[in-house]
Amino acid sequence: MYKLIAIILLLFISTASMGATEDEQAQWMEAAKKINLSEPHSLCKKSVNVVINQDVKLFRTIFAEIPATDEQVKMHLADLHDKYYNKSYLGIDNYRINEGREFAFEDAKNANNNLVRQSAQMRGHDLEVWVGYRFDTVSPKTNKPRQASGYCKLAYLQNQWKIISLL
Repeated sequence: MYKLIAIILLLFISTASMGATEDEQAQWMEAAKKINLSEPHSLCKKSVNVVINQDVKLFRTIFAEIPATDEQVKMHLADLHDKYYNKSYLGIDNYRINEGREFAFEDAKNANNNLVRQSAQMRGHDLEVWVGYRFDTVSPKTNKPRQASGYCKLAYLQNQWKIISLL
């Protein structure tokens, strides 16, 4: 059981900083320009709705298949909702895609980025895209408005895009 929970948590990893060089980031951004990003953008917008509404059904539709029960997914979404509405942030307002801030990893299984490589080897995909986003919120520590950002991550699996990291 603990092993399953550890696997599920690994599937939800999200990092704001990739630790990549400027040259690597430029290469990944150029690769993204060759891809039609309309579907990844649409899925990322849906992913924020999954978190806001704790929507297990929508999660199952857009997220890559994982070995978790609906109850486990529900618990994870409740934790994410708590993070974005009580702990790290006080809400998600004006969620938007940072167009031009997408990264594509065309040979994901052999990527220099460890998170991409491990994810691709685990799921079996060759193409992964990270879509930059930002939203307005309030800091729970200072109670002042701020802007938050991150990456919605997707993999091209079985001829379709699937989310592999919501926010």
